[in-house]
Amino acid sequence: MIAEGKKIAEILEQKVVNFFPVGSKKEVHFVLFGTDPVSVQFLQRKCAVGERMGITTHVLEYPEDTTTEQAVEIVENIAKQKTDGIVIQLPLPSHMDRLEVLNSVPLVLDIDMLSVRAKTAFVDGVSYMIPPVARAISEILSFYDIALSGKKIVIVGNGLLVGQPVSAFLRTQKIPFQIIDKDTSEIEKLQWISQADVVISGCGVPHYITPEMVQESVVLIDAGASEQSGKIIGDIDPQCKDKAFLVTPVPGGVGPVTVVSLFANMM
Repeated sequence: MIAEGKKIAEILEQKVVNFFPVGSKKEVHFVLFGTDPVSVQFLQRKCAVGERMGITTHVLEYPEDTTTEQAVEIVENIAKQKTDGIVIQLPLPSHMDRLEVLNSVPLVLDIDMLSVRAKTAFVDGVSYMIPPVARAISEILSFYDIALSGKKIVIVGNGLLVGQPVSAFLRTQKIPFQIIDKDTSEIEKLQWISQADVVISGCGVPHYITPEMVQESVVLIDAGASEQSGKIIGDIDPQCKDKAFLVTPVPGGVGPVTVVSLFANMM
């Protein structure tokens, strides 16, 4: 079964819109350093969703050679304006200190939840926000009535955008899981994946997970995205659909729900 990400995103979108008081004027500032075409494409999608929800979006573009210090100052100045959220579009130029720039976003405006303060507040249970990708995965599983309790769960990749926030979410839910990353041996990777009831992948390796690697009726959540010949490719080979109970497609799976989940953190 192929997950209907767009349908789930529409349902969540309506919930968020209904939550906002009539006449409320929400604003989000997206900050882009450089002209990476994939980043620009992602930003266009986010803004389109936001505008459809009645949220005013601002895209602020700055040169790729902006220094870390300049970037921090830019974010701090945006925070002084009327805004309900600030999102730093990743990846940042390689010369920038990513953590310093992300940490410059005030906690109450960090709807992407990528600063250390936001992550800590979430893990400590003092934040009303949920990491967007974690909320998206939770919404998809809930839609298909899939419970994680008692399942063997494997997270592929320990990156900033998928592995880390999903791990944090599962810990807050007290759900056991196994995470595999670049330091895990290939033998161990294959062993863990082959035994998993649920695989959540965000390693960014095109079609890394193939049908031969997974068991029958596995749940495959593909949160990875790579560019290949101008197309966005997921971590999971589409042929896995023949063995899986559920697989999220790329594009059209986790992505649309994650975008709406970003704006849901403004509720």
